[in-house]
Amino acid sequence: MRELVNAMTSKDSENRPRIEEVVERFAYISASLSTSKLRSAITLKDDPSSVTAFKRARQSIRTLLYIVRRRAAIPLP
Repeated sequence: MRELVNAMTSKDSENRPRIEEVVERFAYISASLSTSKLRSAITLKDDPSSVTAFKRARQSIRTLLYIVRRRAAIPLP
């Protein structure tokens, strides 16, 4: 994902991918990830363990609510 974001935010507009390529690459990336990975909390490697634990607990509750409501991990238009 980082490579895609870096390509999209390139300072040189000639190096930025077209929207069709972005959509295609995002679809490939998301298809390669499990539902649990797509729903996991986003944490920084530098975060203290207490912050990471809080973020994961909050995300677990949020994920449970999404599953009960049958919401997809990545909503489709």
